[in-house]
Amino acid sequence: MRTLSGIILCFILVLGIGSNSQAEIRYSGAFLELGIGARAMGMGGAFVSVADDGSAFYWNPAGTSLLIRPELFGMYSSLFNSLQKHHHIGFTRPIYGGAGVSLNWIRLSVSDIPAFPEPEGTYAERRAEAKDFFTWQELQTAGLALSSAPFDYGNFTNDAFILTLAKLYKADVDFGWQYFVFPTQIPLGLNVKFIRQSLFGQTSSGLGFDFGSMFKFGIDDLFDDNRLGKVSLALAAKDIFNTKLTWNTQSRHSGTIKRSWHLGASYFQPIPKINGKLLFAYSFEKKYGNIHRLGFEYLYHDRLAIRFGLDNQQFTAGIGLQVYIFSFDYAFKGHELGGSHRVSTAIRF
Repeated sequence: MRTLSGIILCFILVLGIGSNSQAEIRYSGAFLELGIGARAMGMGGAFVSVADDGSAFYWNPAGTSLLIRPELFGMYSSLFNSLQKHHHIGFTRPIYGGAGVSLNWIRLSVSDIPAFPEPEGTYAERRAEAKDFFTWQELQTAGLALSSAPFDYGNFTNDAFILTLAKLYKADVDFGWQYFVFPTQIPLGLNVKFIRQSLFGQTSSGLGFDFGSMFKFGIDDLFDDNRLGKVSLALAAKDIFNTKLTWNTQSRHSGTIKRSWHLGASYFQPIPKINGKLLFAYSFEKKYGNIHRLGFEYLYHDRLAIRFGLDNQQFTAGIGLQVYIFSFDYAFKGHELGGSHRVSTAIRF
């Protein structure tokens, strides 16, 4: 099954390297769509309007300005029955004046991909001949199928190095009359990312940009009632200029990561009587189609968190634990190719 999965993956990659088809556009840089952070993934990926931890750079770079302490953040996940390994490590640091900077590295790797000798003849010729055969063994005997013995094995690696710069702006809205000044926060952020892919000695690379913004305010401030919570609205655009990845093959073929739009809203509600906090979040993504995400988090005593979500109708769940300066998060996401498990850790200095 692992070998078959590797063959399927190679087929997708060949589409990306050697054609101008819709599949090429869809799969270029696809590893950047897998998500970062077990907390966010446990909430179904509905994180564009939350983005207040070390994974903020990925969901909404504006959120990098919301961190008040330096944070070292890392994640590991095993995807699709351990076929793929997904890693992330990053460091975020607040700086003077409500700004923040973050450096991050994301890697997705697939190992031991078999390489088979290509059957003789063109695809059209092999297809015409294959119609007279009915089993895999007959196709192999006729020289129309892949050899049962690969002549080599290779690795497929995808890397993204991301620099995030963000700034938190504050604005007070004066309603006049007997009303009070209404405080709001407007974080803004920018990603600069270098992407590199490598397969069987061939590499592709490209430079991309993301932008994010938020508008945050308190219902408690608006109605002067501390029993109420706070609202966050967000807009993010990834790959603003349709990031181009160019391969170092003889043809210098290139693929494009299409621009995507992300909208989100969240509501944070404290529950002082039981020393708990509730967070509800929704996000909408527009890229190849429309994707809706829903997330829920309950945090007890600022220590233990329980999370549930829906990521494009796929169920997600997770838990989190905070101990002193350390936090540990776990998330599970269902998938028809096998559920994925993600583990994140963070140290806040």
